[in-house]
Amino acid sequence: MSLYIKDIVALESPIGEAALWTVQVPAFKALQRSQIFDFRHPVTLITGENGVGKSTLLEAIAVNAGFRVHGGPFDGSFNSFENPLRNVAKAHFGPQPMAGYFLRAESYFNVAATYGAEAPGWVNLHEMSHGESVMHIVQQGFVGPGLYLLDEPESGLSFIRQMTLLAQLHDIAAGGSQIIMVTHSPVLLAIPGAEIWDFSADGQMRRGVELEETIAFRALRDFMADPVEIADYMVEVTRPE
Repeated sequence: MSLYIKDIVALESPIGEAALWTVQVPAFKALQRSQIFDFRHPVTLITGENGVGKSTLLEAIAVNAGFRVHGGPFDGSFNSFENPLRNVAKAHFGPQPMAGYFLRAESYFNVAATYGAEAPGWVNLHEMSHGESVMHIVQQGFVGPGLYLLDEPESGLSFIRQMTLLAQLHDIAAGGSQIIMVTHSPVLLAIPGAEIWDFSADGQMRRGVELEETIAFRALRDFMADPVEIADYMVEVTRPE
């Protein structure tokens, strides 16, 4: 198995502005504790509750690989040393030339705007719904073997579209690509053969987690078992006193 990125390593002495705040980020605490996160599967899925630093860790991976921090296709023009996360972690890569795409939910609108009417497939992404445009990018922009980084791509996708994305990402990986994805979706966490990394607020990281053990899956399972009772309970416990 040949991977585009083999591991990400914590620097012994983080420097600069990034070091001041990343020491408080649970995912980076876990990296400092382990010193290295190595990738062992073509598909790695990163999950955990909000605020544990999943997207920030993916950003560190992206800028180390040379992607633009806001996302988009790899074009080799971004000077990733400009991003302070390069002062916290370092990545080691495989022998093949870098290629791929960084799909980032929080800045996707701006990236779509830069394409204008010349997005992959010669379309205007702003003339589609968010979910349609995300699926279009995966179908038309994830072309050929490469490193594909996705940050919460389920945003705006229906349940059925998430199942479609699951199948497409599995096929992309089977074609020789590496996928690293941050997600809260129990559907996407079910990609066959993927390794799940689960981060917690206390700075712990568990790898090789089973789908049924993730918070995302357990929360959905409990809700579907009795949606009325769960809904009533959540309304009650979140009501201001």
